Amino acid sequence: MIEDGNYHSEQGIKYYHQLERRRSSAQFQDSSTMMNPSTTNLSRNASYSMPHESQLNPQVLAKIAAMMPYNSDNKKKFFRVDHVLKPKKKPDPLEEEQENEIRKNLQLSPEIVKEDLQNKPLVGPQSVQLYYQHYKKVNKVRQQNEFFKISDSVQTAMLRQAEQIDVLPCKIGVIKAKGSEQSLQISHQKYGDRYASMLSEGLKVNPNIKDFYMANNRIQSSGATQILNQIGKVAKVLDLQQNNIGKFGTDSICQQIQSRENKLEVLNLEDNKLGDRNVTRILKALLNSNNKLKSLNISKNYLTNDIAEILKESIIQLDNMEQLYIHWNQIKGLGGQKIFEALIENKTLLVFDGGWNSFGIQERKDIQCIQKICDFLITNKTVLHFDLSSNQFSLNDCKLIANALKQNRTIYGFHFVNNWGVVDARGFLQIQENELQRVLGETPRIKGLQQTTTIRQENVCWICEGWQEQKFTWKPDISGEGEADPLFIHLDFEAYKQVYIPKTQDQISLTLMIPTNTTQYIYTMIDTQVIANDQPYVPYGHQLKINYNSNYLTVLMENVNQVKKDKHFLIFDQVEFKPLVSVLPRTPDPVYIPPKLKKQKRIWTFPISIWAKDFKFENEDLLKRCFEKDFSCSKISKIVKNPDELLEIKSVLWAHYRLIKETYKQYSSNSPTGDIWSISSNVITEFAQQTELIDGKTLKLSDLDLKFIATCAASIEYKGNFRNPERALCRFQFMEFLVRVSEDKYLKTKVATNMLEATKMILEQCKTYMSTFDAQKWRDERYFNEQCDDCLKLFKPLLNHIYNKFSVRKVKPGQKKFMCLDEIHEICSQASLYDERFVERDADIAFNLSMMLQVDELESDRIFQMTFIEFLEAIGRIADKVSMPGIDAVDLTWDQRAAQPLHLKLEKLLIHLANTCASEEFKLQYGNINKSMFAVVEEDD
Repeated sequence: MIEDGNYHSEQGIKYYHQLERRRSSAQFQDSSTMMNPSTTNLSRNASYSMPHESQLNPQVLAKIAAMMPYNSDNKKKFFRVDHVLKPKKKPDPLEEEQENEIRKNLQLSPEIVKEDLQNKPLVGPQSVQLYYQHYKKVNKVRQQNEFFKISDSVQTAMLRQAEQIDVLPCKIGVIKAKGSEQSLQISHQKYGDRYASMLSEGLKVNPNIKDFYMANNRIQSSGATQILNQIGKVAKVLDLQQNNIGKFGTDSICQQIQSRENKLEVLNLEDNKLGDRNVTRILKALLNSNNKLKSLNISKNYLTNDIAEILKESIIQLDNMEQLYIHWNQIKGLGGQKIFEALIENKTLLVFDGGWNSFGIQERKDIQCIQKICDFLITNKTVLHFDLSSNQFSLNDCKLIANALKQNRTIYGFHFVNNWGVVDARGFLQIQENELQRVLGETPRIKGLQQTTTIRQENVCWICEGWQEQKFTWKPDISGEGEADPLFIHLDFEAYKQVYIPKTQDQISLTLMIPTNTTQYIYTMIDTQVIANDQPYVPYGHQLKINYNSNYLTVLMENVNQVKKDKHFLIFDQVEFKPLVSVLPRTPDPVYIPPKLKKQKRIWTFPISIWAKDFKFENEDLLKRCFEKDFSCSKISKIVKNPDELLEIKSVLWAHYRLIKETYKQYSSNSPTGDIWSISSNVITEFAQQTELIDGKTLKLSDLDLKFIATCAASIEYKGNFRNPERALCRFQFMEFLVRVSEDKYLKTKVATNMLEATKMILEQCKTYMSTFDAQKWRDERYFNEQCDDCLKLFKPLLNHIYNKFSVRKVKPGQKKFMCLDEIHEICSQASLYDERFVERDADIAFNLSMMLQVDELESDRIFQMTFIEFLEAIGRIADKVSMPGIDAVDLTWDQRAAQPLHLKLEKLLIHLANTCASEEFKLQYGNINKSMFAVVEEDD
């Protein structure tokens, strides 16, 4: 039966043939006895029995029939079976012992190699050679498996199926010289369904493969069904693009998605011609299952607007999905509107490819797809890679998208080819109206957050091209001699246009994103083109055409500076997807503004300013009185029973009181109860999230809510006092709330051993975040300076007029005038200041932060009544936030305006208020100013 010496030794073969001869002899004797009992020598004492028809084995009957002799007419002679006497033979102990000994020797022979029990590698240099050696003896291996009852190995299972369906014994990616055992890479091999059945047999006995890359393999419905039935419970990555899995393949995918064992994270069904109906079934299966899908690719599947509704629902509800590809379909404006409505709500998606659709085609006038795209770009905080290429947008549509994109600082890769405009090196969409729409054909696709090319494209994408961060620093007297102010840099990938490098107190530097490989650059210093001597440079010896001061100059450069970057770079880490660079997309270049105002000879000090008379600084004594008032009003003494421990906790709270007070002032401005500054439940939840107090273990959201309610309910003696809302926290309650939360988070969980330690721990955890709030810091750095003082003094008559005009709503007869919160809102509304960047909450914050500190917030209305000196500060804070366009001819972007000094912003806002909120007299006096007061150059002595 088995003749190869690799399987048995001579002794093994001998044992084996002995056992076979015994079996053959016994079978022949039993058969001949049942055929013709007259020819058998039976002993006298032998006993016989007549078996019933139903007790006869059909296989024995078949053997009997095959061994019957033939008649002369070539027909077999048959005997009645019920006339055959079968002797009941007693087993021979000696014969059984000999047979068992032969079997034992055969199984224990050291030369027998059971092939499918050998651990043959599937991956490695020897795996392919061993596979083809296995093929040469596969029939003998099959016989060996049947004899020893051994399960088929991966090699045997695949080769057995290949023999049955008559195909070549290909490895089909399971057997390979290199790679991972957990990954199947057979893309673009075009195996077809027959080889798919061979692959499915191998997968039955190899559950280690998790990632399946089977793109472009001519897999139809039957092949897809066979494979999916084997891998559904183990697959994490399933790439079936450029196949034709059809309805039955879709059924199998839906079945596997809805199974409890489903582990699928990446599903790529691009170019399977599925249509709306099949994709809808897949999306419904995803919605009706507890899946872990992170990436879904349904590109090139003839999808139309009919898929938009279920796709919208999927984008909103599939919380794990990070990448969505709907490239090259037939979705128009109505479907695009629904998709972008969902994207606005989604908070998890990182990559979206909607290129090569028809979002720009508006089927009806009421369709607002372009507006939804703009809203998404403005509000998005999560999507990092975005493709809107070739969507048939009009020129006006592209302008709207470009303006919306300017406000986005999170999309690091923006694709917009085959539309109007080009994405530049900073990430801005630059549109030239005199240029025709560019039609380039299909361009390289986005692939998650991976770099896909090292070739520089006209439309820049930091992610796909692997752009990297580079800091350009000029060191005076080291990089070069002479005054380096102003200093400009010219980079080759930007056609050597000038970029201003600002000068700070410490250094002259600018950090930019540059492409891979080599970048050449030069500097311009005092109208002269130079290189930095302390930076790498190479010989050049040619003329360069540079852009300097809006003119093109040709200069001869002997040397140019050069920087080299690696060809491959990932902008994001692959775990938390945080950027590995500090430069944000669409960061405008610094603007060089030549000095126009000479320094005045007077020495400005605060005592001669407009604020000196009425502004009161927060000194130690004032803070101490506020703290004592808040501590006495709180119920901390009822929480901490030990008097000694209470004194220590009071000392700790006093040390952190300035942080507590500043944080309360900021958060009480977010959602005041009418005019009452207080912190609501939603706002306190936001604070807990920012300080990471809620972790789901030591403190849950429900615990936080209970502590909030307990703090509000504890102040029974102030019930009915409108200055202490029942469902919001006042200043003294905020301090009490922190102590209560520390008890739950640290003491009850035994992280801390006492209340003192728990209080210290919560203040330490919140300290970093609370330190970011400091109203006085803004005054010192932005507001209290000579220029703002001069501006306010110049416009003081106008400010007095506006203050007196609006301070009437809540002032009682005989009471000194004050301005309330509603009147600040009225000024902002009348001046049309509200937009997407400046909302009512910003006005609330400006009002509250401008109010000077008051000791008693429970019995006094002073915290709601704004004086004139506080009104001046509120106008300054509003001006800093609004950043209005200038009165000069210089056209600056919003980001450039936001970076301007406060006195320039303040001047622009006051001129605007004169035109919108003042009487005709003040409008004529202050509203027609067309030249900045800070542009006046004083005459020299």
